[in-house]
Amino acid sequence: MALSEQDIEQLEDLLFSEHLEEEALDYFGLHGLICAAIFGPISIKSDTFQTIVFGEQPKQFESSQLEHFNHCIELISQDLIEELNQGEELSLPFFYEETHYDACLESWCIGFMEGFFFNEKSWFSKGEDIAAELLLPIMALSGLFDSDEFQEIAKNDKLMSQFEEIIPEQLVDIFLFYHSD
Repeated sequence: MALSEQDIEQLEDLLFSEHLEEEALDYFGLHGLICAAIFGPISIKSDTFQTIVFGEQPKQFESSQLEHFNHCIELISQDLIEELNQGEELSLPFFYEETHYDACLESWCIGFMEGFFFNEKSWFSKGEDIAAELLLPIMALSGLFDSDEFQEIAKNDKLMSQFEEIIPEQLVDIFLFYHSD
């Protein structure tokens, strides 16, 4: 069951709260973070999601707000797992954005990378080279890396477009790499 527009609005009210820093994740970033938790090597518990998104002290929010936050995480997670189990193409929210597509895509990728940074060691424990290859499209699209190598990649519009298109398949590849023996 996908999030309703009202659920998303309520969630974004929380994510854009004055209690949070300007760089806090938005809905797209949170979705990316959830994807990292589902498809990557470690699962993330709801209280850990709260710490990643809100910092060490999410006490500035009412319990009903945190309950809604946890509810949204659960619904997004269930949808993604169901699509994965049924072999459907993953429906990522930035694909449906028309006016701010690039910003939403970047935000999603940043959220995914937050999940990576949360426990980088686990991501590389099974094979650093393969993990880096699997993560490259998301890393490049996140805009977080400014090495010469990533700047060259970012200048290649054709490659960046290909990276955008393969994200759903890349997520499945990431899942298979970490969850199959």
